[in-house]
Amino acid sequence: MKLVATWLLAALLAWALPSGASGQTGVRIIVNGVQIPLAAPAVVSNGQVMAPIQGLFEPMGALAAFYEVDRSIVITNRVRATVRLKVGEATLRVNGDARPLPAAPALVSGYVVVPVQPIFQALGAWTKWEEAERTLYVSSQVRALTVQTAGGALQVKIDATGPVQAETRMLTQPDRLVVDLLHAALRVTERTIPVNDAGVLRIRAAQFQIKPYISRMVFDLQEPVEVRVLTSPTTYLVTVEVRPRAASPAVPAPATGSGPRDGSGAAADPGAGGAVKVLGVTFQGGGDAGRLTVETSGTVEYKIREFVYPDRLAIDLDNAVFVPVKQDLQVRHPSIALVRAAQFTAEPPVTRVVLTLKRKMNYVVNQSGGALVIDINTSVVGRGHVVAIDPGHGGRDPGAIGPSGLREADVVLDISLRVRELLSRDGVRNVILRESDVTVELPDRPRLAREAGATMFVSIHANANGRATVNGSETYFLTPQSLALAQMIQDELGIVLGIPSRGIKTANFLVLRDSGVPSVLVEAAFISNAEDETRLRDAAFRQRIASAIHKGIMRFLAIYPAPVAP
Repeated sequence: MKLVATWLLAALLAWALPSGASGQTGVRIIVNGVQIPLAAPAVVSNGQVMAPIQGLFEPMGALAAFYEVDRSIVITNRVRATVRLKVGEATLRVNGDARPLPAAPALVSGYVVVPVQPIFQALGAWTKWEEAERTLYVSSQVRALTVQTAGGALQVKIDATGPVQAETRMLTQPDRLVVDLLHAALRVTERTIPVNDAGVLRIRAAQFQIKPYISRMVFDLQEPVEVRVLTSPTTYLVTVEVRPRAASPAVPAPATGSGPRDGSGAAADPGAGGAVKVLGVTFQGGGDAGRLTVETSGTVEYKIREFVYPDRLAIDLDNAVFVPVKQDLQVRHPSIALVRAAQFTAEPPVTRVVLTLKRKMNYVVNQSGGALVIDINTSVVGRGHVVAIDPGHGGRDPGAIGPSGLREADVVLDISLRVRELLSRDGVRNVILRESDVTVELPDRPRLAREAGATMFVSIHANANGRATVNGSETYFLTPQSLALAQMIQDELGIVLGIPSRGIKTANFLVLRDSGVPSVLVEAAFISNAEDETRLRDAAFRQRIASAIHKGIMRFLAIYPAPVAP
C-alpha cells in the first residue's frame, strides 16, 4: 500500500504542476549534508525541483509554515530574513522585495509543494541540481573572513549565510592548524591573510572540496596554540579563536566510574609503530558546562567534527589505540546526554570520542602531554528570552469537564509545571502565571506576562467539543510573528502524542491579541473525548505533552533571537 500511495502522490504532483513535470520518484534533496526525509515524493517540473515544505529548510536554520487563511507560505530564519509565497502565484517576496518564480507553489493532496532552488537561493544558499544523480545539493556560503587580534588572541570571524560546522585538526612538520568548514561554499576574494601575531604566521583559505562543499582554512603556526570555536544562536557567525598555548592546564581528578588507567600508574609507552595509547575518558560537569578529559600516553594529533540530528561532537585521535576498546559514560547533565569512546578504526589506528549533546554548544580544546581536555561551555540558546507559561482557567473557572469529571484547570496546571521544569533545566528564564488552583482574570494574563518581561507567551489548554468523538491536538496563533512558534510546537505534538494532529489555526483570542510577543494557545487534547480524557489522566502522557511543547519552544529559541531592549 505504501508503494501505491507514493506512486499516486507523485502522479498527482505531476498532474497539478505545469507541463513538463517528470513525475519520477527518486529525487533527493541534500541540505548541508542532511538528506531531507521528504513528506511526499519530489518531482522535477520545467527544470525545477518541486517538493513539500515539511522539514525542508531546517538544516539551513530556517522554518517554513503554511498560513491557511490566505494560502501563503512563510519561511523565516534566525537572522530574520523572511521569504513569502502564495499557492498559485509565481512570485516570491524576500523581506518585501518581489522576485519572479519559475513555478508557482501548489497544494496537492494536503501537501504544500514549492520550487525549492529559488527559495534556498533567496535565503543565501548555494544550490546545484545533479541530473545524473537526481539530487539537489544545497549548502551554506561563506561570504567574508574577518581577522583581528586582541589581548594576545587571534579571532577569525566567519560570516556565513546558513549553519556551518567547523572541524579542527592540528598537524605537525610544519606546525599547522586546519579548520574545515563543512558544507560551506567559499565566496571570499582574499585567500591569503598575513597575521604575524598570537602564534600565527598567516592564514590560507581555499575551496578544499566541491562535493560536498568544504572550505578550508590553514593557520601556519609560529608556536603551539590552543583553539576555541564559538557559534552564535542569533546569527550564522562562527568565530575561531587562537592563542599561544598557556602553561599546562591542571587536569581534574577522574570522576567515579572513570575509564581504566595503565597499571603501573605511569604514562604508558607508545604502542607498536609509535601509536599513542588512549587510557580512558572521564567527564566532570558543573552547571550547564562540562569538561571531558581524554588520558593519553603522549601528544596526539586530533580533529573535531560536528554532527547534527542529533547534535554531536566527535573527537578523532589519529594514530591512537584505545586501551579499554570501548567505554560508555552515562552522564546526568542538563547539556550532555552521553559520552562514548571506542577504537574507531584499526588500520590506521584512530580513537573516536563522541559527546551527544542536548543542543549545540561552544567548546575549547587544550592538550598537555598526557591529556586532551575539551571544555564544553555554557549554552547560549534562549539567552535574553523570557517564556511566559499560561495554565488556562483555574480557581472559580475550572474550564471544560471531562466525561468522568476530570477538570481542564487541573490538567493544564500539571502540564504547565512540567514545561516550566524542562525550561528551567535548560537555563531558559520563564514565568508561570499561576502555580496553584487560583483565579487569574483573563485580561490580567497578558499584562502579567508583559510586566515580567516575557518575549514569548504560551497558553496551555485542553479542548472540548459538543461531539464527543472529536479528538486530537491543535495550536492557535493570531499574528504572523507567532506562526513559526505555533508550527514548531504543533509539529512536536504531532510526533509524540499518538493522537490526530489537527494542525495550526488562527483565532482572535484575547491572550493572543494582547500579548505583543509571539503567542500561541495549545489545545493539547480533547478532554470532552473519553479516550483523550483517559490519556490526560496519565502522568506519562502529560509529560509527553510537556516535552513536545518544550521542544517546540527550544526550536523557536534556537532560530529567533530575543528582541533588543530599547
